[in-house]
Amino acid sequence: MANTIAGVNLAKVAQDSLPALTDLFAPLSALSTDFSTDISQSGESITTRIPTNVTAGDMTTGYQTNESDVAMVAKTVTLNQFKGFTYGFTDLERSKSEIDLNRLFLEPAMEAVGEAVFGYIWDLVVNANFASTEVITAANFDRDDLADFNALLTSAKTLKSGRSLFANPTYYASLVKTLNSAEIPGITADKAGAIVPRVANFDTYETTLADANGENLAAFAFHKSALIMAARTVVADEMTAKAGVDVETVVIPGLGLPVQFRKWYSADGTLYFNVNVLFGASVGVGTAGHRITSA
Repeated sequence: MANTIAGVNLAKVAQDSLPALTDLFAPLSALSTDFSTDISQSGESITTRIPTNVTAGDMTTGYQTNESDVAMVAKTVTLNQFKGFTYGFTDLERSKSEIDLNRLFLEPAMEAVGEAVFGYIWDLVVNANFASTEVITAANFDRDDLADFNALLTSAKTLKSGRSLFANPTYYASLVKTLNSAEIPGITADKAGAIVPRVANFDTYETTLADANGENLAAFAFHKSALIMAARTVVADEMTAKAGVDVETVVIPGLGLPVQFRKWYSADGTLYFNVNVLFGASVGVGTAGHRITSA
């Protein structure tokens, strides 16, 4: 049977990967997402709608709708990104040593896919898409700036919930330092772990993948309506099974993102493992994001 190739149970490998996948893709919870395990063809478009602030109406005369007060932005996301990583082990390699999947397959493969996914999304954070920009040096970046960003996004009429900040390690460290000197005495768990707690309505994420994008970009303060991501599961049918390919799909808890694992043995004497994600991303509401640059 396919799931006994080399004595490796792919279902167990996939399930064992969930803790790492949960941590790896946690920042995606900051985006507007449309995830599903339904099969979709690469390149298919998905239309989703983003709600903005609405105004309550007078119900004394009945439960009429307040259509004049509703603002819904329809956005289309094309599933044109199919990212994955494949490892191959020859019979000779497997004969000489045991394969540590956590070290040789799972960890680097998942990291590579995570970098590809986030890198594609981060490349959307440019001046052409988000005109609101402010120059702040790393040395001057502090929690007071987050309070200003909060007021800025409120003025842009974004919802008060669902606000986040992505920052490169240098700017994230600046926030950690300002919080260390804040009115919180002693060593707390957050201080010990260099964790920036929720400040001024922002959940803050540090990422080494937040590069400058050719525009000195250092951080991005945004409401989740600013960026949209959609994902679907890659098809695996009777033809896949007939070819001897073992397939397992896991859904990241709390996020819903489907990640697919594959395993197959080739006649050339190589055992292959693959992890992949089919997704797309686009700009949502351009006024719902504020870029922070270093110069």
